[in-house]
Amino acid sequence: MAKVAFFGLGLMGEPMAGHLLAGGHEVVVVAHRRRDPVERLVARGAREAATPQAAAAQTEVAITVLPTAAEVEETLFGPAGLAAAMRQGYVVVDMGTSYPPDTRRIGARVEAAGGRMVDAPITGGPSGAQAATLTIMVGGDPTAVEVVRPLLELMGKTIVYFGGLGAGHTAKLVQNLIGIVTSAAICEGFALAARAGLDLGALFQMLSASTSNSPQLQHVVSKVFARDFDRVGFRLDLSFKDIKQATALGRELGVPLLASNGAAELMQLARAAGYGNQDSTAMVRGLERLLGIEIRGERGPAVP
Repeated sequence: MAKVAFFGLGLMGEPMAGHLLAGGHEVVVVAHRRRDPVERLVARGAREAATPQAAAAQTEVAITVLPTAAEVEETLFGPAGLAAAMRQGYVVVDMGTSYPPDTRRIGARVEAAGGRMVDAPITGGPSGAQAATLTIMVGGDPTAVEVVRPLLELMGKTIVYFGGLGAGHTAKLVQNLIGIVTSAAICEGFALAARAGLDLGALFQMLSASTSNSPQLQHVVSKVFARDFDRVGFRLDLSFKDIKQATALGRELGVPLLASNGAAELMQLARAAGYGNQDSTAMVRGLERLLGIEIRGERGPAVP
C-alpha cells in the first residue's frame, strides 16, 4: 500500500482521494482553499499535514489536482514546499491541466531535487471522479508511471500512456480544445436559430435525432435552456485558461487553430460581461447579451 500526499480537494480531488482511501492506501491531505473536504477525508481515515513539506516527510507519492502549473510549482517549491522533504525517488503526479512546457520545466526541478514527475490529467467531470470512471492521459518516464499506475487505476477506468513528460498534458489540451470548440459551435448555432425565430425546443429535438447529436450537445443545451449557470461543473475562467494554453501550444508548434481561437474570443466575450465564475456553458451569455436574446426552450419529447 502506498503513502500518498494529496493536494487539491475540490469537486474532482475529494472523491479521487476517497477512492485511494477505500483502496487501502494511506492518504495525507493539506488544506488549500477550504477545510470542509479535509475534515470529511480525515473522518474517513486520512491524516492531515500542516504544510506540503510535512506531508512529503510522511509519504512517497504526491498527487496534485490543482488548477494551474503555478499552483503546482508553489506546492512543490514554495515556502515549506514538498521538495524540501522529498526522499530520493519520490514521485509527483500532476493530474490538473497544465501547459506542457511548464510541466517539463517543473519536472526538471523535481528531478534535480531527487524526485520523478508524471503528468496524468483527467477528464470525466465530477460524476466521473465520484464513480472512479475518469479517463486519464499519462506522460512521463515509464518506470515512474508503473509505480503510480495502481493508484491511477483506483481513480479512473481508461488510462492511456502518451509518452514522455508533458505528453499527457498535450493530449489533455487537445481533448479540451475539441470539447470547447464543440460547445462554442452549439452556442453559436442556437444563437443563430433564436435570432431567426426558430422554436428552440423543436431544434434541440431534431438535433438529438441527427448526426449532430453528442453528449456535449445534450449537456450544453440542457444547461443553457435551464439557465443553470451557477451550479458549476467546470468554471468558465478555467475553461478559458485551457483553450488559451491550447492556442499558445499551437503557435509554438506552428499549427493554426482557427476555430479554437474563435472559441476563445467567444469565451472572452462572456468573461468581459462578468460571467467568468459561472459554469463554462455560460460562454453563451456574452453572445446573448450582444444580440439582445436569451436562449430558452423545452427539451421536447424523448428521442429514442
